[in-house]
Amino acid sequence: MATSLIPPELLAKLASQIIQDPGIPVSAPTVSAWQEPAHPIATIQSDDLPQRTDFAIIGSGITGTSVAKAILEHGLARHKTVTMFEARSLTTGATSRNGGFLLSHAPPFFKRYVEAFGTDAATQIALFCDRTLESIVDMAKAENLDKASQIRDVTTVASFEDEEGFADVTESIRMYEEAIPEAKGKYTIINKEAAEKEYHLKKSSGALVVHSRVFWPYRLVTNLLERLLQLYPERFAIETQTPVISITVDGSDNEYPYILTTPRGTVRAAKVFHCTSGFTGHLLPKLRGAIFPCRLSMTTQKPGPQWGNRPNSWLFHSKQSYDASTTLVEQGLYWMQQNAETGDLFVGGDLQRLDDFISSDDSVISADSARNLTDLLPKRLFKEGWTNPITNTTLTSATALHRIWSGILSMTADQVPIVGSVPTSVSGRNVEGGEWVAAGFNGYGMSQCWLCGEAIARMAMGEPKPEWLPDVYLSTEKRLGDEAFMGPEAALASFFAR
Repeated sequence: MATSLIPPELLAKLASQIIQDPGIPVSAPTVSAWQEPAHPIATIQSDDLPQRTDFAIIGSGITGTSVAKAILEHGLARHKTVTMFEARSLTTGATSRNGGFLLSHAPPFFKRYVEAFGTDAATQIALFCDRTLESIVDMAKAENLDKASQIRDVTTVASFEDEEGFADVTESIRMYEEAIPEAKGKYTIINKEAAEKEYHLKKSSGALVVHSRVFWPYRLVTNLLERLLQLYPERFAIETQTPVISITVDGSDNEYPYILTTPRGTVRAAKVFHCTSGFTGHLLPKLRGAIFPCRLSMTTQKPGPQWGNRPNSWLFHSKQSYDASTTLVEQGLYWMQQNAETGDLFVGGDLQRLDDFISSDDSVISADSARNLTDLLPKRLFKEGWTNPITNTTLTSATALHRIWSGILSMTADQVPIVGSVPTSVSGRNVEGGEWVAAGFNGYGMSQCWLCGEAIARMAMGEPKPEWLPDVYLSTEKRLGDEAFMGPEAALASFFAR
């Protein structure tokens, strides 16, 4: 969507939102259906905060959990302590508010990555995403958590409403297969007629079909954290409802130079890991703009009377649209999967006021988004499944909502994650190699978070960058300091280019 369509005063407002302090997560967020029921250790905390910890992990989502597991299992850290800080109850941020897809975004984005970074970098990203997804599944099986987290095979159908978008993604898949020959045949490209006949899609110019997986992310992460607490009771602690408000440095203690201030007191740390997604800019102010929050919405809904329980997940792509009279924007992507046990549909995506997107407040749900999501399935997306079984006419009433919630994504100006050591020029704290970050997954965290967390844990232990981590992800001073690519103007342009 062209920024020329947006009034200058609204663009100025958006630019100011991009660089504002995201703060700490609000205390009373909307409740995601993924979080029901809450895990038994959802509000776990020590009676008293430790005075010192060797490794402080801020954030209890999948990234922070990966960091914790990698450190606790590392031979060089066998006597070191790990403390995880969570502002709210356990794993209630982006990890437990997303679509639950275990699907790589890299093949449809391959052309975009080639144009931005070159073919070699695009190939690195694609291989990394595949590796990450397999690592999650392998870990879940090794920990005997695959059934608890409902990991299952599905066929993903990605439909495209506009012919231009479908042609572009088809070209991207062709480039992906050319760069990675072993991936040839992974995606099936079907035309409009096949999309309508086989999958009952409305307004489809064509679709991609690929085998993938879905899962219940909250259950995987919370159960894994519980297991880590059981395995390392003397070394690992989780402090929920303990937001880190600020980080300062005290040079009088070279071994534990960082002071983390929380409402429950202060903790000294030797190393700090920033795994806070869209809230990263609060403790790292110089990253505001390079990384910024984006609020989207999700629902659980009852399927139509003929829908049944289908072994599919769904992506629905359309052109971004903007209504100047209302400032409503349709972001251009909806997603859906189905709970294999209850049959409930998990449906997400947004049509909301433009300035409602850039926000870190997940206690709020856009009224426009809520209305849109309840009408979406029967009125716009599917030709069958929502028909009246008696009259055989298409239902036009809203679907039955079980729950609706919002969640905060972390977006980056150059559309790839920020992973690695935080330069002192960015942190403003003069301790080399003491702070690490993995954030900015641009809405595609499940295919990137787990190994990004492992990578910063290993590098913090003194290992070289893993060969599988894409070079373009690295949090180098050169990359983060490049205003042309990572400044607020670039962030704003990137937001409209998605």
